[in-house]
Amino acid sequence: MTTRRHALALLAAAPFAPAACAQPLADPAAGWRDPGAGEADPRRFALAHAILAANPHNTQPWLVEFDGEDGMTLSCDLDRRLPFTDPLDRQITLGCGGFLELYALAASSRGLRAEVTAFPEGAPAGRLDARPLAHVRLIADAAAADPLFAAIVQRRTNRNPYAAAPPSEVALNAVLQASGADNALLTAWSEVETARVGQIRDLVWRAFDREMRTRGAQEETYNWLRLGREERARHRDGLFIDVPVPGLLRAIGMLDRDDLLNPESSANRQASAEWREKAMTAPAFMGLRSAEDAPATRLAAGRAYARMNLAATAAGLAIHPWSQALQEYEEMKDLYDEARALFGASGGETLQMLVRVGHAAPVEAAARRAMNDFIRNEAR
Repeated sequence: MTTRRHALALLAAAPFAPAACAQPLADPAAGWRDPGAGEADPRRFALAHAILAANPHNTQPWLVEFDGEDGMTLSCDLDRRLPFTDPLDRQITLGCGGFLELYALAASSRGLRAEVTAFPEGAPAGRLDARPLAHVRLIADAAAADPLFAAIVQRRTNRNPYAAAPPSEVALNAVLQASGADNALLTAWSEVETARVGQIRDLVWRAFDREMRTRGAQEETYNWLRLGREERARHRDGLFIDVPVPGLLRAIGMLDRDDLLNPESSANRQASAEWREKAMTAPAFMGLRSAEDAPATRLAAGRAYARMNLAATAAGLAIHPWSQALQEYEEMKDLYDEARALFGASGGETLQMLVRVGHAAPVEAAARRAMNDFIRNEAR
């Protein structure tokens, strides 16, 4: 019988030329190279940078409308949410907060200040709806460019293995201070002490394993998988897995849906072992906790995380969210409660972000759709 290893060996040894496409596919990483070049409207310049924000599953859930000479309204593309693993739309809102922060940073590079009004038509009582998340007006005040602006095009979510040596205290403190989150609303923190880090490693691994064994969560992730470079270029979103000749692997039954959803398949057992090693060797963790969990607070937490991510980039650090234990779906409830206890969250306090941080080999930029795909209208 042909085994997976045998098939992969045959594929690696065989000469391969990519199939001809009817037309060339767009470069999925084009948006990272000189974003906003040639744009006279500062809102379009800012938008070209904002769409590079980190966001869950790389769904890129942003829709914008320009108004007047200086206005921009941000809404959520409701079809790009993650209803199973993010039933409250909390993580999607964090991703929208990150978008707003990068928009503001880019505006600052042109001497403009972004005046942000959260939920101008009112905040939802539950999940996000058609109402806007924010309105932004750009105001000329000759402000200096925020130094974090320069890190936007270098920022990555790095899922590689991390080196054993933890980041320096100086580097971690720089990231914490850059977040702007040490206040009554948001608190940023880091953990590098061995026993504490060991507890977090164990928790994030068990939560990751739980998600791999929860059918609804796996199906949701599967819908956002982009297997191979052709799929990545065609969709320009989602979670990229660099699979050689995925069409052939699917044809021989090694990349079919059931195989990828089965936690006991050989592919998932191998992936599980690799991810467990990444969890258990994480040298340090950082996070964000909020005093409460109102929609506007989620936006603020997303903005703070964007700054943390950029500051880590500027300090030469890799950063990667481990969000499973912070997700509010039923199958994760016991581990969610355990996470709250571990981090001392009481009452309405909410763990908004948990990330590993350290040193790792670089990764390529995530795919991004074309800037105009996010615009509902043109400036008038």
